[in-house]
Amino acid sequence: MLAGRYELRAQLGRGGMATVYEAHDDLLDRAVAVKVLRVDDQATARQRFAAEARNAASLTHPHAVAVYDVNTASEQPFIVMELVRGDTLEDVLDREGRLDTAHVVAVGSQVLAALHTAHRRGLVHRDVKPANILLPDGVIPSRPDELPGVKLADFGIAKAMHDATVGLTMVGQVIGTPKYLSPEQVKGERATPRSDLYATAVVLYEMLASHPPFEHDSAVGLALAHREDDPPPLAEQRPDVDPGLVALVHRALSKDPEDRPADANEMRAALLRAAPSPGGTQLLPDAGADTEAVGVGAPPPPRTPTQQAPPRPRGRSLQWLWALIISALLTVAVLLAVQRFTEAPAPDDQPTAQEQAPADPDAEQQAPAGAGAEDQPQNEEDPAGAGQPEDAPAASEPPPDSEAEPAVPEDAPTG
Repeated sequence: MLAGRYELRAQLGRGGMATVYEAHDDLLDRAVAVKVLRVDDQATARQRFAAEARNAASLTHPHAVAVYDVNTASEQPFIVMELVRGDTLEDVLDREGRLDTAHVVAVGSQVLAALHTAHRRGLVHRDVKPANILLPDGVIPSRPDELPGVKLADFGIAKAMHDATVGLTMVGQVIGTPKYLSPEQVKGERATPRSDLYATAVVLYEMLASHPPFEHDSAVGLALAHREDDPPPLAEQRPDVDPGLVALVHRALSKDPEDRPADANEMRAALLRAAPSPGGTQLLPDAGADTEAVGVGAPPPPRTPTQQAPPRPRGRSLQWLWALIISALLTVAVLLAVQRFTEAPAPDDQPTAQEQAPADPDAEQQAPAGAGAEDQPQNEEDPAGAGQPEDAPAASEPPPDSEAEPAVPEDAPTG
């Protein structure tokens, strides 16, 4: 029992300076993983273990193993972590060999997302390899946005960038695994985020080809191969793989760090562009976003937004409204015209001259065609009337002060 609450149970793994156990947290009633320092009470070992605890606790990401508790002050320092049940990527590759492109893209993109967050916090992992890529429930993700996806574990040798010199440690221990060491690490130079990108490219190569790019019987031979040799062309072993993906892997395996992608986010975006997984690729979680608010547990899969019809343009609605108003007005006008026509009295005979004359007073200036000459007042002073035959109807206008009106025939209705 550690700290009065963590009951150690089965041993899960054993490393150079610590042992990992499955344990039970009696206080919160949950299963956890506890990493216990097992070396003697050396100041250097305690300092490294404390640094690991700080580094791991500072990283919160859905694709990194979460840290719940740290105790470095007791006689037996330990770290309490998220317990991930399942397989490692190493187990899967040993059992199944190479993977299809969709799984390679999904695993690679999620590892790069976790690395990008670590790099933003000033951490270099320095030991990216299939054994440190955990698969909850043994499920290999087939989409970059699939959750829980993979979990990047063992930041035990991660160090701050300003102190990430590699090669031999103070006790003569090689940092990192020889199969995945970058050329600059082999040379004893400072590890950078691009060193993690090189190791990730080795993992991508191994997932596609079922073996890493360099293999040798000794660690020294492997280290020299990483430093001196070019990797065998991946296209010869996997001609079915997209050329863009092949080119990205070889670019990330460049001997010169400057020839590799600038950062994990750029490499992740290039990976998704080179070979998008089936069904679309949603970049979740965003590798460039701050993930501190994600929390310990992995969030549920994002809901697919419901397709909504695009809003109808407002101008078209107004056109329909005006059309309805005009149609209604025309209908009213037609009804009024019909009503007025039906209510008007029907004439008994031919319409009289008075009925044919326009109602407008100005229209009365013209005499009706059927009126006789005697019916029209004569104005001798009107020059326009001069020279007209006596039996012709007067065509001149009456003077403005004349109030004479055309005579009504005797047989016209008087109203």
